[in-house]
Amino acid sequence: MRSFIESFIDVGSGYILAILIQLLIFPLFGLYPTIFDSMGIALIFTVVSITRSWLWRMVFKRYP
Repeated sequence: MRSFIESFIDVGSGYILAILIQLLIFPLFGLYPTIFDSMGIALIFTVVSITRSWLWRMVFKRYP
């Protein structure tokens, strides 16, 4: 259970951080996303990140 909570906090804080970074950094590049746009973009990157981590974990588990 502790491992699940740790993962949840890790992914959740990354998601929130991604939204904040987008809202702060994107305007420097002339991009002005709404909060809902930022949430959608962050969700896509979060899913990709979780998938990437899982795939690497499977590779290292298979080839120790």
